[in-house]
Amino acid sequence: MDHQQPGMCARHHVGIHSSDEEFLAVVVPFLREGIAAEDEPDPMAMSTARKLGLLRDALGPDARHVDFHESAHWYRGTPANDLVVALDYYAAHAGPTGRIHMTGEPLWDGRSARQTTEWQRYEALVTELFTGFPPELMCLYDTRTAPPAVIEAARRTHPTERDRQGVRPSPLYTEPAVYAALETGPLPAPPPDTAGVGLVGDMTAGRRFAAEQAVTRGMAAERAERFGEAVSGAADYAVGQGCEQARLLLWSTRERIVCELRTSRGRITDPFLGFRPPGPEARPEDGLWNTRQVCEFVDMRSRESGGEGWSIRMETALASVG
Repeated sequence: MDHQQPGMCARHHVGIHSSDEEFLAVVVPFLREGIAAEDEPDPMAMSTARKLGLLRDALGPDARHVDFHESAHWYRGTPANDLVVALDYYAAHAGPTGRIHMTGEPLWDGRSARQTTEWQRYEALVTELFTGFPPELMCLYDTRTAPPAVIEAARRTHPTERDRQGVRPSPLYTEPAVYAALETGPLPAPPPDTAGVGLVGDMTAGRRFAAEQAVTRGMAAERAERFGEAVSGAADYAVGQGCEQARLLLWSTRERIVCELRTSRGRITDPFLGFRPPGPEARPEDGLWNTRQVCEFVDMRSRESGGEGWSIRMETALASVG
């Protein structure tokens, strides 16, 4: 589905709070704006069960006009998976003009440092992705549960901050492409026992190689097939960029599997490859959308020191969780 509606602009706020009182002071007026808007459907609020209870009490009779969701039921996959949930919700619920108020609070318990960094990159992406969209979005960050570095990153990935005083520009805001580039650096080298295969012309061999290797290393057959399709998305992008040759490297640990596609020509200059959903017109990078949906981490690098060639490294767990 093409979600884009040119000529309109989303607003992407961060609502930072340090107490229940501040939480209500930020969220209740936001939701009442959505309720009062004549051209909008009911606003959506997502947070913990306890905080949703506070909202219901504070809103009183107006609570019946709010669509409540628990964060634990929404954030159940990778950031890429959660982004699809948000886009699908928007497509299904936005009003005729595209307007809707949506507010949500991410969960931080149990996230590794790498998972947190990936989520922050997606927060920067929201501003880029919703360019041309009309929703009013507010992401909630509680200083009692979110680490200080996460709070600072939130101020960098949201153009505006919203509190009981209203809306103001975020002084730390960094343009999405610039912010995404801040989180790149050299990747760890593959281990000595890495398996590899050369791809010449027919890149579909990469899909078979990845799926077969995944099964050999303990991944269930159906899941391995999806992993092969994810690798195929990277190979298809290489073909679309005119790369007739590539090399596929694959290795694993007891819990995870990693596959890296390497080319010897071209460079990657778009930090958001694979983050944008496919539209009505096919693009070489469309397969990378599925790659990001399947893999927990997808890292893209161009050769250092201005050399030719680039790589896409795809990583996920050998076994499904939950």
